[in-house]
Formats: sequence, C-alpha cells, structure tokens
Amino acid sequence: MLKIVKKYKSILFIVGGFFLGVSLSSGLLLYSGKELVNVLVYFAFVVAIPALISITGFIIYFFFKHSNAKLEALKSSSLAGVFFSLGALISLLITITTKDIAFGWATTLNIQPSELKSVLNSIAIWKVFCGNCVPDTHLIELSRYSRLGSSVTKEQIANAQLLGQWWKFLALSIVVYGVALRGILFAIANILPKQKESVEFSSNVAKEEFEQLDSSYENRADFSNLKSREFKLLGYHFDTSKLGLNSSENSSNIVVATKSWEPPIMDFFDYLEELKEGNPNAKISILLVGLKGKPKSQDVDIWTRKLKELNLNYEVIV
Repeated sequence: MLKIVKKYKSILFIVGGFFLGVSLSSGLLLYSGKELVNVLVYFAFVVAIPALISITGFIIYFFFKHSNAKLEALKSSSLAGVFFSLGALISLLITITTKDIAFGWATTLNIQPSELKSVLNSIAIWKVFCGNCVPDTHLIELSRYSRLGSSVTKEQIANAQLLGQWWKFLALSIVVYGVALRGILFAIANILPKQKESVEFSSNVAKEEFEQLDSSYENRADFSNLKSREFKLLGYHFDTSKLGLNSSENSSNIVVATKSWEPPIMDFFDYLEELKEGNPNAKISILLVGLKGKPKSQDVDIWTRKLKELNLNYEVIV
C-alpha cells in the first residue's frame, strides 16, 4: 500500500489539489441572487492566502536549515498548488458561463473606492495588455454594499450585468498568482540540487567501542563483524566513504548505511523493499551510524521498534 502511495504520489497531489480548488471556488461562488458574492473574500482565500503560503514555504526552505525531505515537500506542495489554482479557475469559468453572478465588495475597514482602485492597479500586472480586466472606479463604487439593510440596491440590480465584470480580474489573478507563480516555484524546486549530507565518523574500529544495547530485537550484528564480511555497501542519503568499509559490487549481500539519529521514515523502508525486489536472493542489512561514531541506544531502540511494528526482519548493525 505504501509503495502504491509513493508511486502515485504526484497523481494524488494533482487530483487532491485540483478538487480542493474546485470545491473552495465553487463554495465561495454560491449565489442566491439576494446578496452579492464578495470578491474580497474570494480573492483572499483562492488567490492571496495560497500564494503567500507558497512563497513562505520557499523563504523558510532557503533561509532555514533545509534537507532533501523538505525539498520533496516543497515540490509536492507546489505541484498541488498549481492544480489547486487550475481547479479554482475552471470552477470560476464554468460558474460565470452557466450562472448570472453579481459580484460586490464589503469590509468593516474604512477603505474608500479610490484606495481600493489603487490596490487593484498594483496587483493587476496584466493591465498593460488588458486594461478592461481591472475594475474601474465606477464599477468599484457601484459594487460596494453595506452591512446594514438590503445588501443589493436598486442601482446594483439595474447594473447586474456590469457587476459580473469582476470575473475578469479574478480569473487573471488566479492565472498570474496561482497557476503561473506556483508553476514557476515548482520549476525552481525541481532544479534545486539535493543536499549532500555528511557526518563525522571515525572509521577506526579499534578505537570505537560499540556498546551492547538492551533491546529485545534479536536480528542484530556488531559493526566490527563487517570487517570480515563481503557485501555491497549503499548509503541512504549518506556518504559511505567515511565509514572505512570496502564494498563488493558483485556481492549478493547488501548493507544500507543510514543515520541513526534521524527517525525511520516510510520512504526508507520503501527503498529497502525496492532493493529486495531487484535483488530477491540478497540478504539486506541496515547499518545504523551515529553522529560521531556509535549510535545512541535510544535511537537504535526507535529503529528496532519500528521494524517490529512493520513486521520486518532486516538485520540491524550497530
């Protein structure tokens, strides 16, 4: 099941993002004819907030400690974001095509139509090639409604067709700040190099005294025994050159070195299963490497408990 999820992860993010976009956009565009659809609410939840979340994710990745796992999360969220925006755009276009939607805006803040016009102009970077896709002052004044009394005035009813013109601004906002922006972020995430992670490790076994750990996991071997064994050495996001071990490329036995201080994640076990499928006759062992030599007993316990939980009987070397 986990392998299936991993294999089709991109499809799941695409489908999930798309239907979330469709659902949210459709919900915000529900229109009974008794009150206007608030463009500020729609813009905030469909365009502004998702765009800010995407940009914030990249800022956190670049300015804080980043890892390959975070990079993969960045790619996945950006991919889902692109299709969220596509879903929202399609929903908007279908709705304005099949229904007569009247848009308006209302806020408790003391914002004048001229001030909102200035904000919209700064947002609408497309106005150079589509000037009528930005609401003018008359439309902004006409579409404002009050929290008191009837939300739809006689003047608004008489100009219902004009109130529908907000859709152009909303559609281009989704295209620019949703599809295009997040598409660019997704492309950037895909060209970012993976991190080469290395740790301090003393390869002199004579100077390393690996403690005997109290654990009920039976399938365990001592690191020192590796010197007398023949195996193919692999590293899971780990530079094995610091281990001082020889790798025999033709060996049917495989030792996978991984960092003991990092929690066991399902991607790692999927990786082992793929190795097993490709090498059905191989004995696969897990070498837990500590930050500065021997792994901590509590870290080893976490790994062995996870192996038991998953009912996996891989040899653990410490």
